[in-house]
Amino acid sequence: MKIAIFGGSFDPVHTEHINIVRAAQSALGADKVIVVPAYIPPHKRDRALAAPEDRLAMAKLAFSSLKNCEVSAYELNAGGTSYTYLTLGYFRNKYPDAQLYFLVGADMLKDFYTWKEPETILSLAELVVCNREGDRVNFPTEQLRFFAKFKKRFISIEYMGRDISSTKARVLTAFGEDLKPYLPEAVIDYIEANELYRVKGIKEALAYLKPSRRKHTVRVALTAARLENKYKLPEESVLLAAGLHDVAKNMAPGAPELAGFTLEEKVPAPVLHQYTGAYVAEHAFGVEDADILNAVRYHTSGRPNMSDLEKLIFLSDMLEPGRDFKGIAKLRKLFEEDLNECMYRSLKHELKYLKKQGGEIYPLTFRAFEYYKGARKKV
Repeated sequence: MKIAIFGGSFDPVHTEHINIVRAAQSALGADKVIVVPAYIPPHKRDRALAAPEDRLAMAKLAFSSLKNCEVSAYELNAGGTSYTYLTLGYFRNKYPDAQLYFLVGADMLKDFYTWKEPETILSLAELVVCNREGDRVNFPTEQLRFFAKFKKRFISIEYMGRDISSTKARVLTAFGEDLKPYLPEAVIDYIEANELYRVKGIKEALAYLKPSRRKHTVRVALTAARLENKYKLPEESVLLAAGLHDVAKNMAPGAPELAGFTLEEKVPAPVLHQYTGAYVAEHAFGVEDADILNAVRYHTSGRPNMSDLEKLIFLSDMLEPGRDFKGIAKLRKLFEEDLNECMYRSLKHELKYLKKQGGEIYPLTFRAFEYYKGARKKV
């Protein structure tokens, strides 16, 4: 008997999860696939998940139409951090004569070397990897690395999944975007009925924006959310800061939301909206978190000694997929590796561009550049 185990947070489950199961059933000839939502995934211990009962319910709705596929509450009932080697040990005891397979996406393969007890995992089940857009792995090269480390090979599935993730689904939900291309209809209905993944203030803030600015804001949020886990930032803070960063961009100076706003210094026109945006975020939307307010307040100019959230929003605004300028590809790659170095090079690019265009250079931006230039030398 061949049994494939498919674990994950499923927060929420999306169409590519379903497609991976279908591909595995076909490629492996699996008699059964067991989907196992994690209680707390080891690589996501710093992020709040939807309630276990909600993730279990969504998984059951999503996979109910697939034959020979069941959803197990084993890890949810066990509680604590969900380690794969323990889960596979449980299913090995339950099915002692079965051939077990463990399904992962290409993104998980990259991290497999850091998992707890990887050798134990490979002694209990064969690893099966599925590629997907955005996280493509060169299988021949990775097989060499994998064999050198474990003296075993993984099974690769040729199906190429689309570029969709649970993170992307949560962002799109928070921003009121269309979920039909990404989630099963029953899961969408469940999310809406239970008001999951909502972040208070985001949809209201988007109402102030022109359509093009709204699209930009969603792209900024998607860019920032993709790196929030790497830089250990709370998702709700990241999404709220991204959602509010341009809230005053299209707002008239005499708007009631700006009543009482004053600014002691003169700033270039393209910079002003970061200050009015922070004012609106605090006084109209009731945001009290200083880090979120500062992420809005300095997302255009930058400043010395920014927090990681401030840097994340500044760089996401500058490097989101809708932007295009010479050198942006290198900056995007650096964004995923080193925030401070990326700040230095991004500010350097900005100052060079302003000088070339004859634009006004805001002193705070120059001070930010000097700060990150100095920080770079100290490393």
